[in-house]
Amino acid sequence: MTTPNQSLKLFSTIAMRNVLKEIIPEFEKRTDAHVTIEYGATAQLSERIRAGARADAIMAVSTSIDELIKENILHSGSRLDFVSSDVAMAVKQGAPAPDISTAEAFKATLLSCRSICFSKQGASGMYFASLLKKIGIEDEVRAKALVLPEGLTGEPVARGEIELAVQQMSELMQVSGIHIFAKLPPAVQQSTIFSLASFTETKQAKVIQSLATFMHSPEVAAALRSQGLGPLL
Repeated sequence: MTTPNQSLKLFSTIAMRNVLKEIIPEFEKRTDAHVTIEYGATAQLSERIRAGARADAIMAVSTSIDELIKENILHSGSRLDFVSSDVAMAVKQGAPAPDISTAEAFKATLLSCRSICFSKQGASGMYFASLLKKIGIEDEVRAKALVLPEGLTGEPVARGEIELAVQQMSELMQVSGIHIFAKLPPAVQQSTIFSLASFTETKQAKVIQSLATFMHSPEVAAALRSQGLGPLL
């Protein structure tokens, strides 16, 4: 139990938005803490933090958290891995789903599709961009791609403006009007670990520890699974 009316400012990746909307009210009820959350792509959050933005804690891609720990912005030893996430693809609801069951089919679909949307600063978007280069179709796909600076790639697909969306499963699940037809095949899949860590300047260590314990609870695990995420218990 925390001291009554303690507040916690949290930065979080967009991939966790639906989960946090579901679980934070219960955390606040249990601890009597008040949580405010600012969302963004991990790369965007990292840029803001390096420019001086601060919170008490952050939920973001583990590799970015490690970088901020090395820079003495986040507290060494505070990293808690709590979930893994896979990259998936979606089409507009009712549209035919292409085949991406193998690496070869995935590549053929990317070459034949009319248009595709991925993010510039999100973990999935940065990985997808590197994957295009790796499999040798970067120029062909980028020529017909909408690259969002931030936000949900499923939204232009739901509006019928773009044929395919690529993003973390949990981010695609935040968009109505689309059909998430498959995860990337194992040969080209990259699972991302998301972690919680505290800022070195925070005065809310006890609240953050309570949140860390809560993130490994069965009810949070259920909420994570419902959003296409894999809890790390």
